[in-house]
Amino acid sequence: MHLDVGVFVAAAIGYLLGSIPTGWLLVRLVSGKDLRHEGSTNIGARNSYEVTGKAWIGMTVALIDAAKGVVAVVLARWIGGEFLAVASAAVSVVIGHNWSIFLRGRGGRGLAPAAGVALAVNPLPLGLWLLMYATGYYAVMRHVHVGNVAGTLGTAILIVNTPGGLIHRFAMFDPLDVVQFKLAVVGMCVAILVRHLEPISQLLRQHRQD
Repeated sequence: MHLDVGVFVAAAIGYLLGSIPTGWLLVRLVSGKDLRHEGSTNIGARNSYEVTGKAWIGMTVALIDAAKGVVAVVLARWIGGEFLAVASAAVSVVIGHNWSIFLRGRGGRGLAPAAGVALAVNPLPLGLWLLMYATGYYAVMRHVHVGNVAGTLGTAILIVNTPGGLIHRFAMFDPLDVVQFKLAVVGMCVAILVRHLEPISQLLRQHRQD
């Protein structure tokens, strides 16, 4: 398959996989509730758990959403052959998860599929994210969204400045294009950060009122 076509197909498949609204479907099936109108109205794992009160639902949603990232990478490698197809699928699966075509643009916050991508391509960004999450959560404010933003923003900054040799050391497969990999990580981080703007704004408003 020609590279350009492979990249396009990988991106399209990644977006469609990401768009599958796991949390919305499972919560609807189990409880009949519509996550778009419950809790934070987010369709990810955390809101799935908070709305239903069932830990197994939250865990199942998180695992399936992470699996979407893994599958997107596996299919991209099979379709495209070049790393650019993997990079495009990685960003697209997170975008699809955050703005699902099946829910008219509603979605999650992108953390689970991004984690799945990292596990399938290179776990280094996931390790950096966990480190920066803990830093933001414990050093700034003990709030999950603050930790998420700190982890995501910190990962984008750190990965851009990470030497190529270190990135290759953690790669799950070759060939891995360092520049394309960094751009893909930054792209996923941007998509995650955009979906955190609203909860962070709400948190700041509450903080000012208090």
